[in-house]
Parts: sequence; structure tokens; C-alpha cells
Amino acid sequence: MNSFHIKFINEAHNIAEKKFGTTFPNPVVGCVIAKNGKFISKGVTNKSGRPHAEEVAIKKAGKKAKGATMYVTLEPCFHNSPEGSCTDQILRSGIKEIFISIVDPDPRTNNKSINKLKHNKIKVYKGINKNRTFSVNKFFFESLKNKKPYTKVKMAISHDEKIAWSDYKSKWISNVKSREYAHKIRFCSQAILTTAKTIAKDNPRFTVRLNGKIIKHVPIIVIDKDLKISLDSKILKDIHKKRIIIFTSRQNNKFIKLKQIGCEVIHLKKTKNKYFNLKNIFNIIYKLKISDILVEAGGTFLSNLIKNNLVNELHIFKASFNIGQEGKPLLLNKKLYEIKKKLIEKRKFHDNYYYKYFINK
Repeated sequence: MNSFHIKFINEAHNIAEKKFGTTFPNPVVGCVIAKNGKFISKGVTNKSGRPHAEEVAIKKAGKKAKGATMYVTLEPCFHNSPEGSCTDQILRSGIKEIFISIVDPDPRTNNKSINKLKHNKIKVYKGINKNRTFSVNKFFFESLKNKKPYTKVKMAISHDEKIAWSDYKSKWISNVKSREYAHKIRFCSQAILTTAKTIAKDNPRFTVRLNGKIIKHVPIIVIDKDLKISLDSKILKDIHKKRIIIFTSRQNNKFIKLKQIGCEVIHLKKTKNKYFNLKNIFNIIYKLKISDILVEAGGTFLSNLIKNNLVNELHIFKASFNIGQEGKPLLLNKKLYEIKKKLIEKRKFHDNYYYKYFINK
């Protein structure tokens, strides 16, 4: 294969990766159009999901698209849009060949676009750098396959795997650099999942901040069985700027008030042991078009998620000091090494270490 084909498909991936975290629930896709080894145009999925990368690149290319080659990180869509499917737009543009990194698993498109392009005499090459597309959009492929959101858990722990002192009076375990990186993880998440207990203990804002300034409001999902959330909680202060979903078993005056101020309050029945069915909640979250969540909660909740096989990634920021036996543990009756996992990334932030794991199931 000519080196310029690799160059252009890599550029399509580069522009997609730079925009990751801005296109939820859609995957982020990059597209480049070139002719005779020379660049013509490029496009990336819009923040709202539309227009798609191919639409943007074709519009920029105009008449120059005729006889050109397209490089795209995901199979072009087959379903309708205001301008027709991406496949139909490619056919109208005069593109003569297309390099596709990976087939779209969405049943609305899956191989349909590729077959139609081939049927219309367009040369199709697929599979180039497909692992790169899968890696950046792992939430999309995994959530579509499993019908539940791709779930990441972020935790700051001491060297002896504690998440807080016994009186919960500590605020930070991780250092400033670790917290800066944690905000990048938050930025690249579609929603945050937490518990009423975490809100009561920490009263977090759950915003994405850069240099102390709010740059993004992330949707927040709260599991609040007994509806203990305070109406003065910080997450409710700017509710008009973000989506807040609360799962509860109560239907009282607070339930009504929370709905009045703009929360989506979902009533669920408890199980026989007076808890919620977490798998059921995750199925509901997926149906709410949330495919990627970051869990920011305590050790009890993490233990329950692990027990129910609901964790895909674990992000650990580990400090150098010990808290001691009286501290609150990362996991109940278990150590981190006992979880089946694969280390994907390791970084150092001054005296903190960051570990990213994929959880083996």
C-alpha cells in the first residue's frame, strides 16, 4: 500500500482523537479527502452528532471531490439525515474510492453502506488501523454490543488503598497534577454517576474545570434510594446548564420539587434486600441515550459495581502516604490486586502514580 494512504488515514484518526469527548452519544469520526496523493479537505463529527465527518469533508471539497479518495475512520452511515445518508452523499460527490478503518456495528449501517458503495462501482478498502478506531471509540462499540453504558471508575487512594480518613474530614488524597488529569478524564465522559452518600459527604460540583474555570457541565446521574439529596446541593445550583437524573424509591414532596426545578427523577422499586438492581439501572441509563459514564463515588458502590460486572475501566490515582487501618477502604473485603484486570497505562504526577486498567470479565 502506498505510504500516502497510511498518511491520510492516520490524519483522519488524528483529527478524530482531538475531538473525543465532544460528540456523545455518537462516536467521534474523522474523514480526509485527497486526490493524487494531495490533501483536499477534512471533517470531523460535529458536537451535536450532525453533520457527520463525511458530510463536512464533502461540503468543503465541493467539485474537487470528483475522482478523489476518501479516508474515514468508521463506515459511513446508511441512515437518513437532512442531506441523505453519508453513503448517498458520497455517491453524489463523485468519490471514486474509499478507505474505511472499521465496519460500523450499528445495525442501521452495518456493512450496508459498504455493500451499496461497492454496488455503485466505488472501490472500498477496509480494516486499515481499525484498532485505533476501536480504541478511541471503545465506549461506542462496547455499549452497543452489551446494551449498557461503558463504565469507568475514577478513584484517588492512599498507598494502603484507603479513599478517606475514618471521619471523612479529608478532602484531597491526590495532588494538584493528578486532579488536573482527572478533569481530563471527566471531560472525556458523557455523564457522571454518583450516589447520594457521596453528595452528602463531599457536596461536589462535578464540573470540568481548567485553571479554576468551568469549561464543561457534564450530565449527572445520582442513585438516591431514599431521596436524601439536599435541595441546597451544589450540583443543583446550575441545573439549567446540565442534565440531572435521579433514581429513587421515594415519591414525596422533594420528589415533586426536584422535578419542578428540572431534574429527571425516576422512581424504582427496591429489591427484597432493600437495594436497587444495578443492572436494571444501567439498562435504563443506556435507554436514556447515555453510552459512557464515569463513576465518582465511594468504595461500597465500587464493590457493588465490581460484584455485578458493571465496570469496564478503573482509573486509580495513588498517593505515597498511608492512612491506616481506620481509613475507608477502596473495596470491601478485597484488595486491588484481587480484581482481574489489565494495566493499560501508567503515569507519574509528582509523588502520585496514575494507573489505568481494563477490567477482565
